Amino acid sequence: MKKSAPAKKPAPAKKAPAKKPAPAKKPAPAKKAAPAKKAPAKKPVAKKTPPAAPAAPQVHRIRVSCADGPWWDGEECVRFIEMAEASNLYDLHVAIQAAVDFDEEGPFFFFLAEDCETEERETIPATLPPDPEKAEIDVDVYEEMKLLDDLPRTGLRRLFYAFKSEDGDWFFEVRHTGVVSPAKPGEYYPLPVESLAVGPNPTQYGHDFDDYADDPDAFRPPDRGGAPDDDEENPYDDGYGDEDDGDESDGEDGYGDGGDGDDW
Repeated sequence: MKKSAPAKKPAPAKKAPAKKPAPAKKPAPAKKAAPAKKAPAKKPVAKKTPPAAPAAPQVHRIRVSCADGPWWDGEECVRFIEMAEASNLYDLHVAIQAAVDFDEEGPFFFFLAEDCETEERETIPATLPPDPEKAEIDVDVYEEMKLLDDLPRTGLRRLFYAFKSEDGDWFFEVRHTGVVSPAKPGEYYPLPVESLAVGPNPTQYGHDFDDYADDPDAFRPPDRGGAPDDDEENPYDDGYGDEDDGDESDGEDGYGDGGDGDDW
């Protein structure tokens, strides 16, 4: 009997070589977030403000006082006048004439001085002599000369207005009172402030000339007193004797009838 071949032992199972674990993948670096795009800043839109209302014109209050004149009796005469800021010296002339009720019979001029009697005057314009003749004065130049440019606010010198009349020169001193205020709507300037006026107007033409028709004695020669002298010549005697004395030889018309009764 054949011996059976011994059973082959099963070959041991080959162990698969252990696979090395794959190296861990490094995490991908985190992508930096792209910076957010900033929207362009909007420029602030300036709000249009409505244009400011123009400032109201200013008016300046001046003081005018009579300083001398041919018929001035020394009685105080002061007038206050509100003048527009743009007023010129010609406007001042018109305002003074109206404030004291004068007639514009002659030329005028202005000067700076401490008083009206001094010869140390700075005439306006400077080309005028200190005491100009009428023919030397050109009043039209004052329309181009601003009042406030020649009106002193401080110091001893004053602005004087000189008005040349037939009887002599009138002088008025002009000062700034320091009062400045907005113009009143609807008012016309120059504007006299009548409530502040002091004293009567100077008499421009002498003793009550403007009222001569109502005053029969205005032009009567002054009575110097004393009894009349019979031998003194009567200045009112026309040399033809007395007025009609009712003589019978006179005619009905007072001129006589020639002496023979016949009409002329």
